[in-house]
Amino acid sequence: MLFGSIVAQAVKDGIIPYNPVKEVRINKNLAAEYARERNKDDEFFSYDEAQAFINSVESHELYELFYITLFFGLRREEVLGLKWSCIDLDQKTMTISHTVTVGTTVNRTNSTKTYASRRTYPLNDEQVDMFSCMKKKERANRKLCGNGYKDSDYVFKHVDGTLYYPDYPSKTFKKLIKTLPSLPQGITFHGLRSSCVSILVHQGMDVKSIQKWVGHADIDTTLRIYAKVKEKEAKKEISSSMNSVFKARKYSQNN
Repeated sequence: MLFGSIVAQAVKDGIIPYNPVKEVRINKNLAAEYARERNKDDEFFSYDEAQAFINSVESHELYELFYITLFFGLRREEVLGLKWSCIDLDQKTMTISHTVTVGTTVNRTNSTKTYASRRTYPLNDEQVDMFSCMKKKERANRKLCGNGYKDSDYVFKHVDGTLYYPDYPSKTFKKLIKTLPSLPQGITFHGLRSSCVSILVHQGMDVKSIQKWVGHADIDTTLRIYAKVKEKEAKKEISSSMNSVFKARKYSQNN
């Protein structure tokens, strides 16, 4: 609507000869599908659900990828773009500076989505140990595969060194969630990023700190998720409060 008005004004001002937007019709089915997908991406784990998820996937081959994504609130292109050269185990830091995206081709670039997206995180002792073990496992895989190993500086890849296709963690996550019926079934891999915000809100972190942690360029994005988390928690508190006032009678299978 806004764009159409701008173009119509441009015609009146003589900037363009005709309005190419006037005859455009919105495909309602595609618009509805886009809205559904956007809503799915907005879904996220609560504090308790996030803990349940990460505990449930502890033995999964992508555990470290899920853990890093959830802990730091990374985008898919950021976690897949993570390189060993960006991890300093001595200084205990991890820098986000390289991304992997997919369009008509897979693009691997030394850049991030926005300036705010480029950030450096501190690593705790457990995370240093985790990366050390992953590096050791990579060396073992390289030796096992011999000349068939595909060498690269990327952290997350298949046993033979072949790089993950960008959709691989998303599709794997989707299949995994179906095996965990107690968790929200509408959540996508991208929802792990929003789940990080959910956890930080639950922990009482302020909005500005959360924005910097996850690399949101626009604080409105952080505030939107913040508001949803607070709304969910408020409803739980109200339900608990009402339950203390009104106790439902006892029911049995024979009632």
